[in-house]
Amino acid sequence: MTTEDDGHGATDKTLCVLPWIHLCASIDGVYGRCCVDGAMYHNELYDQKDEPEFTLNDDAIGCSPGSRYAKDNPGRVLGLEEAFNSPNMKRTRLAMLRGERVDACSYCYFREDHGAQSYRQSINRRFQHEFDLDALAARTEEDGTVEEFPYFLDIRFGNTCNLRCVMCTYPVSSSWGAKQRPSWSSAVIDPYRDDEELWRTLRENAHLIRRLYFAGGEPFMQPGHFALLELLVETGNAGNVDVVYNSNLTVSAERAIKSFPHFKSVGIGASCDGVGEVFERIRVGGKWETFLSNVRRLRTEVELWLQVSPQRDNLWDLRNLLEFARTEELDIDLANVVQWPAEMSVANLPEEEKVRGTEELTELIAWCAELGWDKPAAHLTSLRSFMTSLDPLNLVEEST
Repeated sequence: MTTEDDGHGATDKTLCVLPWIHLCASIDGVYGRCCVDGAMYHNELYDQKDEPEFTLNDDAIGCSPGSRYAKDNPGRVLGLEEAFNSPNMKRTRLAMLRGERVDACSYCYFREDHGAQSYRQSINRRFQHEFDLDALAARTEEDGTVEEFPYFLDIRFGNTCNLRCVMCTYPVSSSWGAKQRPSWSSAVIDPYRDDEELWRTLRENAHLIRRLYFAGGEPFMQPGHFALLELLVETGNAGNVDVVYNSNLTVSAERAIKSFPHFKSVGIGASCDGVGEVFERIRVGGKWETFLSNVRRLRTEVELWLQVSPQRDNLWDLRNLLEFARTEELDIDLANVVQWPAEMSVANLPEEEKVRGTEELTELIAWCAELGWDKPAAHLTSLRSFMTSLDPLNLVEEST
């Protein structure tokens, strides 16, 4: 199709490359444009005392046949290929090419409007070779269809997890489910285990897959995650695939390590929100010494960095985290600022704490700049802006 925008106007602030290359599948079987797609999550349904109808949001892409949503949304039950060109996905592409904001992408737009870095921005930088308005438009048919298989997949193979992190909840973590799930639901959710169509599609298109992202639950506890790694090794395509994890690294990864040499690259963002006692207070159920041991073990096998979620409970421990990263010679990513639950967000700190936090962050930014540590300096600058942003209570839900 054609577009009137020259690629330097409204599309720079709205366009995301992911709808052309990627598909996400949530822990309970709903497809999304990405992992922060606001139309994908229906967590409020799990707060109901009596089992509700699992009606999909109007703007959701669709659901998998093994999900709880399939029965109540029979016309929107899709396989991977159908989901990639579902009506809502096609509308998303067309809206972005016109330079329009997409409602499902409010999470990223909100972050950008309030000084934080967004997933949209980071993903466009990562795939900048794909981020060309004219090229994307040329690949897009008039109705929004893209006749390709998504080469970048994020499939959350269930919610099995050993932790109850303070910023998490059920249904994302089975450990939270064991503590607070409704009586009509099970703690463990895995809609893909017996999805024969999914596994057939993955096998038939294995040669087209180029990137996988695994997150939780906890991926190193997910049977489906291991099955997909083994499928790619078996089909001979593993050498073409970059694998990226977000893991709490408090469980053994030895089974996965055996398959890592077959892949083009493997990277692990190790979820770490504090050092020692702060780590254990936020990542409830995790042990700092176990995490530290696994970090040192895995850094010899893969690219590994610390993936931090700045929030109310670790704002005052960020210096220790940065010093830990320096000591261990690890990269550190502080871009994933917590927005939800709202009470965990630094944007909702009392004003006097924001003043103190601003001073603390300003000192940390200067320290990083002196060291030539540009990435954390930029992330901390964004965190400072977000903390002092307007309308702090009007936060967009974060569900990853």
